Amino acid sequence: MGEREKSFDDVCMYTDTCALAGASAFFAGMRDAVIVVNGPLWCYYFAMRHIEHSQSTISHRMACTQLDNDAIVFGAEEYLQEALAPYVEQPPALLAIVSSCAAGLIGDDIAAIVRGAGLACPVVALDSSGLAGSFADGWDKAARAALQTVPLERTAAQSHAVNLIGMTDAYYNGANDARELVRLLQIAGYTVNAVLGNDMSAEDFPHLTQAALNIVVHGELGRGSAQLLEEMYGMPWIAPFPPYGRAGTRHWMQEIADVLPSPHAEAAETEIDRVTREDFLRINECKMLWGELRYDTAVVRAPDSMAWGLAQALRTEWADVCHLAVAAEAERAEDVARIADEILGETDALRIQQLLGQMENGLLLGSSNESAHIHPQHAQYLPVAYPAQDFLRLTDSPFMGLRGARHIEEQLWNGNILRRKIILSEALPCNIFVV
Repeated sequence: MGEREKSFDDVCMYTDTCALAGASAFFAGMRDAVIVVNGPLWCYYFAMRHIEHSQSTISHRMACTQLDNDAIVFGAEEYLQEALAPYVEQPPALLAIVSSCAAGLIGDDIAAIVRGAGLACPVVALDSSGLAGSFADGWDKAARAALQTVPLERTAAQSHAVNLIGMTDAYYNGANDARELVRLLQIAGYTVNAVLGNDMSAEDFPHLTQAALNIVVHGELGRGSAQLLEEMYGMPWIAPFPPYGRAGTRHWMQEIADVLPSPHAEAAETEIDRVTREDFLRINECKMLWGELRYDTAVVRAPDSMAWGLAQALRTEWADVCHLAVAAEAERAEDVARIADEILGETDALRIQQLLGQMENGLLLGSSNESAHIHPQHAQYLPVAYPAQDFLRLTDSPFMGLRGARHIEEQLWNGNILRRKIILSEALPCNIFVV
């Protein structure tokens, strides 16, 4: 492989999904919204393919202006008018126009074109050029644009109602995580008013203000929206550390209760205690047979909040790790100091490949891009981010919360035991059986 091919491989391996995909994913999280990608087919298919991992029918409500070279030179007005025509007579509950890099360079007045089309529905238009940011940047920009376009009700908040801000099923296993957090909050007596940008309808949007508290789950997605809701409607918000692991879940629930007391705090505490006690007994039996769960090196690469939440649970609860490397940006310096031994960025491609290639008794929490660089006998792999081309997921097991803690720890232990059995069988003569 030449130097040019190596360089391109590095870009494909470590560069985040673009802002167009992020913005489209936000509106895809609204069941009755229609998305018009103002750009070439390549950008449209790239964004749609990412969303299809979690919403197989998204193509039914996602269209494209199909810009070509003529549009780049002479403007995209005719292309956009043609794409919007079907929605004039049958307007959706919400229509989002998301412009790609190429469309952003044209400089068309999208708002004027929309006004001229005569659409009888709320329209949110934004430029989500991939040159301007990542998936998270696009999602955040789309959420803020929607909040500034669609007026919310100014009503009194319900006493124990909350919104979850910054969750998307376009994150790997994101929909299952959202359901688990809703389940836990309901056990504690809270009413989950909405999960912004995840399995909601356009009708739900104006009612966001009925929540007494906004809880930011993934900071890179939802912090901007929470700040905007506070500025526009006076809604308080918190951004506790993401709830990975049993201890992490307990701490997450407590941080929420400190701001908005739980009506059924005892029920939530009882559930956490039950799961913790049962898991301790089962895991302790495994330790007696197989020893401690230990990794010489562990690499975590995922969206920022997810990577740090998983890394914290791995280091403090799930396993003993000698050297923990996290490839993500940290919002708070204290998180870095107490969790990771090494912090890696997007430009540290060679170092990431070195860590993965030299793993002995290692662990990778990442995607298929990284798993291609490890030796299966030397490292265990659990996919936690897209792309996941070497793993099939059909169950509804989350990563977050109590069910998520059980699911991940189960995967870690079972994978580790299987690897030990393979190593042991290869080291023993063929005529010796271990009972």
